[in-house]
Amino acid sequence: MSRKQDPLSVEYILLGIIKKKPIHAYDLSKILSTQEELRIIWHFNQSQLYAILDKIEKNGLIQSKIISGDAFPFKKVYSLTDRGNDMFQQWKLEPVQQPRMLRSDFLAKLYFLKDEPQSLFSPVIEKQIAICEKWLLDYQKRKEMISSESLYPKIVFDFRIKSLEAMISWLQECIDIKQQSTNL
Repeated sequence: MSRKQDPLSVEYILLGIIKKKPIHAYDLSKILSTQEELRIIWHFNQSQLYAILDKIEKNGLIQSKIISGDAFPFKKVYSLTDRGNDMFQQWKLEPVQQPRMLRSDFLAKLYFLKDEPQSLFSPVIEKQIAICEKWLLDYQKRKEMISSESLYPKIVFDFRIKSLEAMISWLQECIDIKQQSTNL
């Protein structure tokens, strides 16, 4: 018996786009390949897209409906299910749980959060900052426990610490940038 896997961030991107309006796979592919904001994070090929759509439909997150089309007699249009909407909303509002996920998953969340009001945007960022600060403290403690002869582990933890400090600074700037754009 196969178990249902939780969606990956790439699947959540599709859920977020489909949430805006029901869409045909070809039109979805056009959005993914032409919208610069998405292309700087993710790269899709059409065969990958169809496989992911099949997967998330089997998992009950989207549903398809065959409708008559202009160019073709019939086309399959995807829409979000209530379950898919609930999962997307929950995913969008939760911070990521690993530092490396800030570079991909969190940026995907931020793509959808940018359109939300400041009252929804800022708490998500603040939660992420709090988690990053916990990671930072953990890395600092672990670095302190390394013997003075262990050069490489010190270098690695120094890299992780400086990366997290930069990420925290960037997250704080995200709140400021969103606030400034709201005030315009």
